[in-house]
Amino acid sequence: MARAKKDPTLDNRTNRLKLLPRRPPFWTALAEGEHFGYYRPESRAAGTWQAKWRDKATGERKATAIGTSDDYEDADGVRILDWAQAQAKARKWYEEVARQSRRRADGEDTHEGAYTIKVAMEHYTQDCLRRGVKSVDRQVYQINAHILPALGEIDVARITRRQIERWLDALATSPRRLRTKAPLPPGKPTPKPRNFKKPRKAAKVAPQPSVPPSTENEKRARKDSANRVLTILKAALNHAHDRRMVGAESPWKEVKPYRGTTSARVRFLSIEDQVRFVRACPPDFQMLVKAALYTGAPYGELTRITVAEYNREAQTLFIPSQISKSGKARHIFLTEEGQRFFEATTAGLKADALMFERAGEVKRRVSKAGQTWGRNDQARAMAAACEAAAIALFTFHELRHTAASTWIGAGLDLILVARQLGHSDTRMVEKHYGHLCPDAAAARFRSIAPALGLEGPEQVASLQIKPSQPAAISKSKASG
Repeated sequence: MARAKKDPTLDNRTNRLKLLPRRPPFWTALAEGEHFGYYRPESRAAGTWQAKWRDKATGERKATAIGTSDDYEDADGVRILDWAQAQAKARKWYEEVARQSRRRADGEDTHEGAYTIKVAMEHYTQDCLRRGVKSVDRQVYQINAHILPALGEIDVARITRRQIERWLDALATSPRRLRTKAPLPPGKPTPKPRNFKKPRKAAKVAPQPSVPPSTENEKRARKDSANRVLTILKAALNHAHDRRMVGAESPWKEVKPYRGTTSARVRFLSIEDQVRFVRACPPDFQMLVKAALYTGAPYGELTRITVAEYNREAQTLFIPSQISKSGKARHIFLTEEGQRFFEATTAGLKADALMFERAGEVKRRVSKAGQTWGRNDQARAMAAACEAAAIALFTFHELRHTAASTWIGAGLDLILVARQLGHSDTRMVEKHYGHLCPDAAAARFRSIAPALGLEGPEQVASLQIKPSQPAAISKSKASG
């Protein structure tokens, strides 16, 4: 840090108090275009330190108040500043305004005032939308629910590692958020109750209030959720750092996530349960379920895929990057049974038609993406089918796990399973389905390894035990 410039009139408290009050501050030049000064008010209040900056090339000018001088109180470095402390703060301000000026000249984004975490989150969200990142709306929900209330007003340049760690600990020990309906906007009347043909059933169990995690599994789950929110925070702050919106220091990189919080999903349906579940589904939803079990594709991809994506010649299903969960296009190989299913599904349909549409009156409801199946329409259908098939409730996404588990159980290599699911490597496959690999590998080994024929009663019976040489010698001596 540069040494404070000396000024006999301004750097001494006694000399400053002898100055006559005036509207323009008393200035001293620190460098070209950088002036630092002292404003002496007409009242007996303490003066203020001032700074002004000018760009010689563009003529741009900036001015700001640095802080209160130590005219009547000793400096504390925060609220009251002496000559050296105020000058050091002014130099940091000069660097910031010069950096912002260079960014404007280069056509990059700038921000006036404190660059808070709230602003960093807005810039990061805009960048995610520009790049087409999936599930931005869910990310915005996490930001509004967990990041902005506690950290939103903090300046990114001032945040510390300890602040982030305290926030992470509070998030990991907080109760789960309960889903409630959003309040009505001000002035909007309460809607009248609808007349249903069948009265609604009363809830069997009253909703329980949310409580902090108590069991080990609940604590692990809350820490896992906190880690995911921390990932969003770090990504946004790294984005701000990469765009040079903040200085070189990045204390958030030193914050470590909780360890041992993830657990592999081990739930999947056996082939018998898959058949029983499919038969319990209504026809339109049954088509979606079959496609998920044949391809391992998630709900969001299947509801937006068109007929043209089925390749009869290559016998594959193409997932374009626009609808892919990972944002990368991929080809999914189909079994003979899967080929027959997609042949029958796409027969007679136009190439640009949706492959899977929802039947009934709700078909008229079309989302912005063009699909008739809504974002959460599968939840109620899954619950009804599970109840009809006498299977414990599970989600549509677990059909994806079921498909992958079935493939691995049949001996399919992990790299091929990862390719089918759209993963870039086998890490996620090993995490979720690694427990199935030993059984599949053992079964494959037993089916390939040859039998040596070393075991059996006839081999044991044919063995003859011969007496050792010392015993034979002692027998001959006894006879002699």
